[in-house]
Amino acid sequence: QLAKEQHIRSENYTIFNILHNGQIDCSNSLEDECDTEIPGQALIYRPARQHIYSVLLESGKGGAYPLVKEWFVYFGNPLQQPELIQPVQPSIPGGTPNLKTLWFAKGPDVEKQRYSTFLACFHLQDGMEELQVLEAPVAAFCCLLAYLMMQVSSLSLEDLNAFVALILCLKGKSAAQLAGLQLAQVDSRGVHLGAVFVRGLTTLLMANSACGFPFRMDDLMPWEVFDGKLFQEKYQQSHRGCSLEELLEGN
Repeated sequence: QLAKEQHIRSENYTIFNILHNGQIDCSNSLEDECDTEIPGQALIYRPARQHIYSVLLESGKGGAYPLVKEWFVYFGNPLQQPELIQPVQPSIPGGTPNLKTLWFAKGPDVEKQRYSTFLACFHLQDGMEELQVLEAPVAAFCCLLAYLMMQVSSLSLEDLNAFVALILCLKGKSAAQLAGLQLAQVDSRGVHLGAVFVRGLTTLLMANSACGFPFRMDDLMPWEVFDGKLFQEKYQQSHRGCSLEELLEGN
């Protein structure tokens, strides 16, 4: 009932569909099927989704979870029928808290549980102390970036530096400055990586909804942490071998 009310008010992301229909879909993507070094977005974020499913769905007798039907587009998937995905319990000492605790309980201990469960969905529960000292949008950005670095083996130090420079330089720029950015050219791999990252933000939103909102939803919105042209600029600078001082604009 709560998930339905939040769904009607657009306050959660995909949670009601999973609980009500056992189904989730993502039928569009922006990725280069010729770039085989970067897996499809659907596949990159599937391990995180499997953890989120296990937070949402209680296991039955014998510890088995109901399967979730995924309609996710990626190269080679004809979308003729859904893939049946097994929920996977995240690694949390003492097990995953139940939804009644995550959604309804109050107090600092529960807030900590919400945050740690959220991080566990991305295999980052050991980084809780470091992440909690950061501003919420930056912490969420770092969660996603760390997860990507674990899941996509082809990401380089230059890619990492470009993403970090993006989040550190974005806050100081006005909408007019971002709109006025001029790019001599656009790198297709940079576009692909940017699209992978923005798709990951939807996974963060889903995890946040499932775990009882350890973050404000506003802090996870794309415009808080990402700009496509600025990322292109940082990506190209980083791959040209610019110094860190230049990459961070002297800050």
